Amino acid sequence: MHFITAWDLKTEGSRREEINSAMLEGLRGYSWVRLLSTFYIIEINFDRDWQVIHEKLLSIAQKYSGEINFLMSPIYDSDSDFFVLQMPNSDFYRT
Repeated sequence: MHFITAWDLKTEGSRREEINSAMLEGLRGYSWVRLLSTFYIIEINFDRDWQVIHEKLLSIAQKYSGEINFLMSPIYDSDSDFFVLQMPNSDFYRT
């Protein structure tokens, strides 16, 4: 099973890195593919994983209220049909 998450950071510099690192920490323990700078496809094994990640990312976003927006898609069971023009050079896939 998979779902998509992405976030938009409204700050720059070291604060931006701090928030982005915190969001990535919320994905720790799950395999993901990063298609764009803050756009991820997350692999999960159980429906409950979606809720666990949602709670983690929401908690982080609330901590940085006003500096971040994020979204999460519903869970989907099939392979993706995403069109990707070019893959990122680094940190494309992480487990």
